[in-house]
Amino acid sequence: MGKWVDGRARLLSLHVATLLALLGLVALVYWPGLGGPFIFDDFPALVGNQRIHVTGLAWGELWRAATSFDPGGTGRQLAMASFALNHALGGLDPWGWKLGGLLVHLANALLVYVLCLRLLALAGVHEYLRLSAAALALGWAVHPLQVSAVLYVVQRMETLCLTFTLLALLAYLRGRRLQIAGGRGWPWLLACAPLLLLALGAKESALLLPLFTLALELTLLAFGGATAAQRRFWRWAYALGLMTGVAIFVTVVVPHYTAPNAYFSRDFDLVQRLLTQLRVLPMYLGQILLPIPARMPFYYDDFEVSTSLLHPWTTLAGGGLLVGLLLLSTYWRKRAPLAALGVLWFFAGHAMTSNVVPLELVFEHRNYFALLGVLLVLAEGVRRIPVRDGPGIKVTGTVAVLVALGFLGTIRAATWGDRLLLAAEHANMNPDSPRALQDLGIAYYELSGGSTDSPLFSLALQVFEQEAVLPRSGILPDQTLVLLHAKYELPGAEPAWDRLVAKLRDRPLSPESLIAFYALIEQRYKGVELDDRRLTEAIRVLMGRAMLLPHKYAQFGDYLLRYAGEMDLASDAFANAVLSSLDRGDEAYARQVLSALVDGGHEKQAEFALEKAREAGFTELLDYSVQHARAK
Repeated sequence: MGKWVDGRARLLSLHVATLLALLGLVALVYWPGLGGPFIFDDFPALVGNQRIHVTGLAWGELWRAATSFDPGGTGRQLAMASFALNHALGGLDPWGWKLGGLLVHLANALLVYVLCLRLLALAGVHEYLRLSAAALALGWAVHPLQVSAVLYVVQRMETLCLTFTLLALLAYLRGRRLQIAGGRGWPWLLACAPLLLLALGAKESALLLPLFTLALELTLLAFGGATAAQRRFWRWAYALGLMTGVAIFVTVVVPHYTAPNAYFSRDFDLVQRLLTQLRVLPMYLGQILLPIPARMPFYYDDFEVSTSLLHPWTTLAGGGLLVGLLLLSTYWRKRAPLAALGVLWFFAGHAMTSNVVPLELVFEHRNYFALLGVLLVLAEGVRRIPVRDGPGIKVTGTVAVLVALGFLGTIRAATWGDRLLLAAEHANMNPDSPRALQDLGIAYYELSGGSTDSPLFSLALQVFEQEAVLPRSGILPDQTLVLLHAKYELPGAEPAWDRLVAKLRDRPLSPESLIAFYALIEQRYKGVELDDRRLTEAIRVLMGRAMLLPHKYAQFGDYLLRYAGEMDLASDAFANAVLSSLDRGDEAYARQVLSALVDGGHEKQAEFALEKAREAGFTELLDYSVQHARAK
């Protein structure tokens, strides 16, 4: 008995030592990056989002922060609440926010380790099981491609989502293994439901969980069960679930994203997006297999769009590679199930972001879980390599690869830890990227201290001008130049205004450009002396092209009344605000707009909005609303 206890204690201490070593090595790789800045979407989602800038942990404040995600404020509550906690603890110092992301990543590394233990055991790996799982988890955690997911603060949505997805996968595996062994596995399977809901509270990527479990059933689990009835149940359950999913996709999702305005904000259409993914996925594979940081520019806003299978020709080649991998997974399903699982998990990990949803074409964080699939394929390949003189050469090779990954990951993390170095590196890797140049220009401006006598200030202006004339640039560099010219009373703002208005008229209205324009209006409210004639011209163009949110129309109307004196255009803006809110079923906001107009002495604008609402069929409620406002 004493020997058994001693053996268990030694085994436990080995596990603890392995886990501590794993955590320590991963933390060591990412630590140099914690001093870096907020970047890109961090600013609108976190820095500029006043609703998560809480100062305490009162329930009301936390709930307001949790429901602050745009668009809609109806999703990702768990992730948004975690950001509010960061602000309550440390304000807007990015160090603490990045540390929070690292802690989530460390938790995920532990869960990946446990998951790999289970998967390797199912695949028949018994020798060096713990070390093999640790090597997989370490390789996954320190891979340079993961740096942008961990240190890009807003992507805690992705990493936190995976935390609960991994827990759900572990619960699913536990339940299914108990079932196959004739045990009581259903409590573990039921636990997957609340874990899935928690994962959804971080990001919609959690909806991929059924694809991950289907891949497990197709490979390692093989729809097993202790009885024939159980085996039939799982086959039929997944068959019906798959058919239902395909039916929903074909009848609901595809029609929604083939609607005329579905890709209004993009400079590519649905077919071009799908064709381009035939090149994007092989590019991801290349970055995973040859993880040189210089091949990971982070910004891909100038990525060439595929317009046909032969333009460029790599579209067809990439499609052929992907089809070949899927065929290989079919061939490996019985012969090498771990490798087949890896291939299927890679594709499942990209099933949402490489599909019909009009997301941006490329982002590295989309590989956060999919990377593990590639590592499983490599692990199976290494395991099956025949050696004559024992496993020493395999161990040596694996250690060398892990050291290389850790070294490259540390280099990339250190780059992310320095504001100017990061911006300069991105601009150097991708000089045709508007976003990379925008970051570099802002870095120069911040280092200049706002002094127009500083050479760095002149460099910033040059970089913004360079960005503004790129073929795929939005209005952001022009907006920045307009603001700088106004703030420092510099001459020569007209070319920037000309470009800004022309881009609003002729180029796709990306979310980035819309955010930049709204920020321009906000700066006018803050007292920046902008050219109201040109700003009104831009508003007129934008209202003629885009379907905006009700509160944006109302903001335009208020600006036009307050600063520009454009009464007729303001009437149009308020009418659009009322109609847009009614179309969305938000009658309360329509009433609020009308009441505010009447209270402010702008009855002409209220009557115009009401008339437009009558013409659209909204009458009784709005009549009451205006009469009530007048009586008040």
